[in-house]
Amino acid sequence: MKPIEIKIAWQGNSGCESCSIRSSALFAELNEEDFSKIHSPIDDLSFDANTGIYAQGDQAQSLYTLRSGYIKILHLNSDGSSRIVRIVLPGNLFGMEALLGETYEHAALALTNVRVCRIPKQIISSLGEESPRLHRQIVKKWGEALLQSESWFSEINTGRIEVRLARFFLKLAKESGSIAIAPLFRREDMGLMMDVKFETISRALASMAEQGLISNITRLTVQIPSLEALRNFSKKGFDK
Repeated sequence: MKPIEIKIAWQGNSGCESCSIRSSALFAELNEEDFSKIHSPIDDLSFDANTGIYAQGDQAQSLYTLRSGYIKILHLNSDGSSRIVRIVLPGNLFGMEALLGETYEHAALALTNVRVCRIPKQIISSLGEESPRLHRQIVKKWGEALLQSESWFSEINTGRIEVRLARFFLKLAKESGSIAIAPLFRREDMGLMMDVKFETISRALASMAEQGLISNITRLTVQIPSLEALRNFSKKGFDK
């Protein structure tokens, strides 16, 4: 765990090409005077894949910005079942319920190796009172998270499983030369996201590979030979 000096992070001298404090949408509108009012440390933390960051019901003392990797937000039901309700992408905030309640409503677990900034909620509360800019950003960012969650899971929970996987890969794919690469999580996690058995995920991946939509499936990634072909498939899938 490494506390980040606010002034260093703001000036861009921390050794990071893109410090999440400086580039995060939450802090994007703040100026140096706003940052000078921050006295509590913001911790720079790393977690291995499949590690818990906080548990559902834990005391909510902080909110987080994801710097790299992917995180799942998991809701545990009273009957012991669970459901992934959101995937956190780099640059996104999570744990924002800390600003409203005493405990976290969901659990946060690392899908991959991740790096996060842990921001004490008193920083946001005190700055929010003094900085209308930050208050606007908090409201905006929270709304974006809700819309992202609703849009994400409506798209990957309707239609044939191959179509849902296509949409999933399109949202996360990054171009690399003439191809694109998308992350692939544990089959159990993929099943929780799409409300199907993990065997169904495995069969669907094999089917998509046979059709040439994806290739070079590994434990962590898939290659996408043609984003255009995958995009067309995701649009036409309902008719097949």
